[in-house]
Amino acid sequence: MGSATDVIHQWLSTDRPAVIFDFNGTLSNDEPILFDIFSDLFRTHLGWAMTPDDYRTELLGRSDREIIEHAVTRHGRGTDGEVTQLLHMRKTAYAQRVAVEHPIDDTTVELVNTLSAEGIPMAIVTGAQRDDVLAVLTSSPIGQVFAAVITEEDVAEGKPHPEGFLMAARLLRRQPSDVLVFEDSVPGVRGALAAGMHCIAVAGPEPSRELSAVAPAMVTRLSAELWRDAQVTTPGASPPASADPRPST
Repeated sequence: MGSATDVIHQWLSTDRPAVIFDFNGTLSNDEPILFDIFSDLFRTHLGWAMTPDDYRTELLGRSDREIIEHAVTRHGRGTDGEVTQLLHMRKTAYAQRVAVEHPIDDTTVELVNTLSAEGIPMAIVTGAQRDDVLAVLTSSPIGQVFAAVITEEDVAEGKPHPEGFLMAARLLRRQPSDVLVFEDSVPGVRGALAAGMHCIAVAGPEPSRELSAVAPAMVTRLSAELWRDAQVTTPGASPPASADPRPST
């Protein structure tokens, strides 16, 4: 495994650098919120006392629908109606939580603002539902920064399939090799690499062995220090700002 600085240097050597963020657990520090919501739903409606290890090994990195389908297949009646009902309940609970407990950290806001000031276009690629993402972004100071937001509804194949990443690259008008992806899950890292992109895992203080095995580099959290450290050790000036218009989805 290399260092995050090494990966950033490789990325900055491309012609037109851009950045893609995963949402849950990466841009939005909301995995504790999601675990609380899913564990309560599964315990109450499926009789499954899901543990943190269950969540990390079986569910992390899947789309919301895939998570609930997996839980219903294992512990429920296995019907589409049950999946739809739990999806609706999860969406309602999430909106209520993030309304009072905003999950984007100040250090992440600083990094996004730094990249934006450098003219680097950014997108989000996530297995979350669009309503969840918008519930967070609409109340965030960085909510209007992202040129594209790819959610569960936009793709036929979720991570680790590269479809979402490649779609975002097209909307950013970049080649996959121009893109640096920040991810927090094994499926996400695999999807980014399958798309031919640079990738840094946001692993927290105790990264799993599975994530450590696939990530080209890891950091404990997102911070503008990543950019500043790379600039200190990179000869010459930072890359020129992009004047490309920012498409929307």
